[in-house]
Amino acid sequence: MWKVKVLAQFILSHLPKGERLNYALQKVNNSFSSENIADRILHLVRILEFLSRYVAIEGSIVVEVGTGWEPISTFLFYLFGAETVYTFDHLPHARFKIAQRVVEQIQNQIEEIHSITSIPQSVLSERLMRVKGATNIEEFFALSHTVYKAPADATQTGLADKSVDLVYSYAVLEHVSESVIGQLTLESKRILKLEGMAFHSIGLHDHYANFDHRLSNLNFLKYPEWLWRFFVKNKISYHNRLREKQFLSIFESHGAKIKEVRNKTNQSDLAALKTMKIDKRFAGMTDAELAVHYSEILLSFNHE
Repeated sequence: MWKVKVLAQFILSHLPKGERLNYALQKVNNSFSSENIADRILHLVRILEFLSRYVAIEGSIVVEVGTGWEPISTFLFYLFGAETVYTFDHLPHARFKIAQRVVEQIQNQIEEIHSITSIPQSVLSERLMRVKGATNIEEFFALSHTVYKAPADATQTGLADKSVDLVYSYAVLEHVSESVIGQLTLESKRILKLEGMAFHSIGLHDHYANFDHRLSNLNFLKYPEWLWRFFVKNKISYHNRLREKQFLSIFESHGAKIKEVRNKTNQSDLAALKTMKIDKRFAGMTDAELAVHYSEILLSFNHE
């Protein structure tokens, strides 16, 4: 079944209105359902609570790389008190109906969000209500202190040197090329304040395993790069397959200092590697390095 999805996305990537058709198919599959949004909210709240140990989000200037279809992180930064969130996307994916769904689900989970954070529930509710009156996506972003830039290039933000407290991405860097990751790192270095941080949450698993549960998280590592590049590295489904070790190397080679890494590995994936022939692109890596399927990486550029 997953190969049918690969083929469908490959075809869509070559059609003039492929992105719009892809969005329609995702709607049919309930990709943006209230249930799916609700599942992600608390996970992202915990990420922001973790980040607040290192960066004071209240009153901060945040740059988000990759707004996506569901502006959950974008809106949560506003709820956490960010002064301004500059959010960049290569295409204008944001839809008002999805944004409304995000607000509704956050309202439903406001007590749980309060229990995770140190933010008073009254403050969260007040900030939430300010946005409830939005009638379109432009109002939604304006009321939530967000500057939405799409289509735009996050490697060239146009922001002033050392003017940003936090650069953030969630489930984005696995979908761009190595050169773009390097350029994003250099731009982060330029715009971050001396005490500023960059944080990237990266899905290192085979995303087709979400669609076909018979696959392991590492199934895609067995395919030769030329085949993967031809069918999957396109504007609809691009996935670079980089492992955590490779991301860390790119960050450090562009001047970043690794502050903290949190990751996940499954024993079942380690077992799967024992029976898999791995593409030569990943030669020299240990099973433990290959098996990391999710990574959160916190960076700084202050080497003093």
